[in-house]
Formats: sequence, C-alpha cells, structure tokens
Amino acid sequence: MFLRDFELSRITPEHLKVSQPVPWSIYDEFGKLLMAKGSILRSDRQKEILTRVGLFANEIEPDPESLLPQPIKFHRKVNPFAEFDELCLKLEEVFKLIESETPNGSVIKKRVYDIATHIQGLVSYDSDALLGAVHLADQFPYHVHHPMQIAVLTELILERLQVEQVVRLSVLAAALTGNLAMNPYQQRLHQQKTPLNDQQREVINRHPLQSMQKLEAAGVDDALWLELVAQHHEKLDGTGYPRNLVGDAIRREARILALADVYTAMVTHRPYRNPIKHKDSLRDIFTQRGSKFDSKLTLVFLNELGVYPPGVYVRLNNGELAVVIGRTPNPRSPLVASIKKTDGEFFLSPRRRNTENEQFAIRSACNVSERIKVNPATLWGIQAIRVNSVNTADLSSIADLI
Repeated sequence: MFLRDFELSRITPEHLKVSQPVPWSIYDEFGKLLMAKGSILRSDRQKEILTRVGLFANEIEPDPESLLPQPIKFHRKVNPFAEFDELCLKLEEVFKLIESETPNGSVIKKRVYDIATHIQGLVSYDSDALLGAVHLADQFPYHVHHPMQIAVLTELILERLQVEQVVRLSVLAAALTGNLAMNPYQQRLHQQKTPLNDQQREVINRHPLQSMQKLEAAGVDDALWLELVAQHHEKLDGTGYPRNLVGDAIRREARILALADVYTAMVTHRPYRNPIKHKDSLRDIFTQRGSKFDSKLTLVFLNELGVYPPGVYVRLNNGELAVVIGRTPNPRSPLVASIKKTDGEFFLSPRRRNTENEQFAIRSACNVSERIKVNPATLWGIQAIRVNSVNTADLSSIADLI
C-alpha cells in the first residue's frame, strides 16, 4: 500500500510498553520500517529511540463513496448508438456467464456494474441520443434490448431525483437482470401470435422470484439489487406480481422500474402487434397514476420524456416526415430532423427543424406504416457510425448538400 494511504503520527512514551508488542508498524521520517506491528519491545533504550525518531502510520479509512464504481466520463467524441450496441453485446455475455456451470458472483457484479456505469456516462454525455436508442434501436433480441431500454429510462429518472450512487448501481443492476428467468422463453413468446395459455402466464408470474433466485445462485449478494428484481412487476393497487404487494410495501426504486418496464414494452414492436403509439402509452400510464403507478414518480417520468420523446417519428405541418432528436424547454416543440420531403423524396441529409416555427410545428405522431428505417446516428449528425444495411435507407454516405 502506498504511503499516501497512511497518516504518519509521532510516537509518544504512552504508546509503547517494554516486553509488549508494538500496536503499529513504526517508521522513520523517510518511511523506512523500524519495527513491524506486533514485534516485542525489548528494552527501555529501544523505547527511548523509537519515541525520539519513530512515526506510526494510521491507515486512512477511504470514503466508502470513493470505492463505488462511478459513471464513465467520456473525454472524446463518441457515437452513443454504437456504444449502446456494444453494451447490448456485453449484456448478452453477462447472461451467458450467469447461466454457466461455474458462475462467479464477483465477476458478474463487476460486469453488470460496468454496463450500468457506461449507461450513466452515456446518459450524461447525450441523454437525447440514448432516448433515441430506446425508441429506434432494434438490432438485438427482445430479452437483451428490453432491459437496456429499462436501464436507460431508469437512469434518467434516478439522475433527475439525484439518487445516491450506491443505490443507483443496485437499481440499474436490477433493471438489467430483472427478467433473467424469462430469457429462455422470451424469443418464443415474443413471436407468439396467440393469447398466452395458463402455463405461460404462470411462467411470467413466477419470473421475478426465479430471476432473483438465479442471481443468488450465481453469487450475487447485493440485497437491494435482489429485492428490486423480485418487486419490479408489483403495482400499487396489488394487481402486480409475484406477491401482489400493495402501496408502501413496494420500494420507490421498484416503482421507477415498473414505469420504465411498462412504457418500453408498449412502444416496442411485437410480432402479434405493432408498437403502441408513444402518446397512447404515455396517456395510459398517466391515467393509471395513483392506482397502479406512483403519482409523483409518474409525473417525473412523463416530464422527463416530454410529449414527443427523442426517437419518435412525427409529421410536420408542412408535410415533412421527421424524427425527434432533442427535447427543449417546451415539451410540445422538440428539435426534429426531417428526413423526407413533402413530395415523398428523401432529403440528401437530415434537416434540423425548430418546431416552434408554425411551418415546422408537429402536426401528429406517425403510425408504424409511415416510419422509414434510417441509421439513427445520421439523424444526430454523428460521424463514423455503425450501419445496419438490411432494409435500411442509409443517408450517411451522402454529403450534406442542402
């Protein structure tokens, strides 16, 4: 351990007793060890010398907060969408590690916290782009993409509420692993076009507790993380699962997770239904505040997203098709990037529009059939972007001529 981790203090006669072990390691003024802790003091002469020249080192107790993993700070330009994709890949690897024959709890905890602190850093770097990823990214299977969506929205709310880091890490870890027990079934259920049968409903109702048990079996010992995994599908009125908890029996952090989970599930495409329009999803959550969802947290959640969250497709008054790319102080007038002209032709590059201008004001949110797949990094003007070339209208290679 480095000397800076210690505070050196002068030895006094009261500290030392002949024929007794010294209570600390003793050093000279240059840091050279004179006598190791526990060594027996042999004589009065030895005591006199140590009292005259000796120093003992008190280890400085570190601030517990300084030992916690902290949000990543980006000191260069990054592509939030590419970073989001990388974190999805890392989450897939964590799931494999948890399901392995010899999971290591400390390694799992470290890797989940690493994903969490990167999400925190990206939200701090460009929260609008991360919200865009929540609504636009679709390269990964639902069981990977959905927890990432939940974690991003959860971090936005935790940051708004200024929740302390020790709690925030546990909440984000729960967001990323809360549906762990559903992973083997998720792809099949995601593609199913018929109503759930009784057996499938039972699997869904049990998965919060089973996810918690899987994490415990894998060596996770963070009590708050585990408790939030068990509670994240509970509702204030007792209609949630698996324990039908009511009111104050549900932790505040679990209520935040519930809001993020429900919203992202509604706005995500499923084979058996189109995504629910974001305004309908927000309205549904708003009408259930105070019954199923916490009233105050619901308002914080809705205010954070705004009327038109980044990543949502909208039609402007002049007929252009645009994507919301930034929130503004006016929740009804976000910054947008127009991608399609009134005549149906693409802009050579996205055009930023101020929707407070009547000509470019938002007329309506778009139906699924009106959306056109574009690389989201292009909308945000991010260079060196990652392209998914399948069925993609790629605007990134065209010079900004307009």
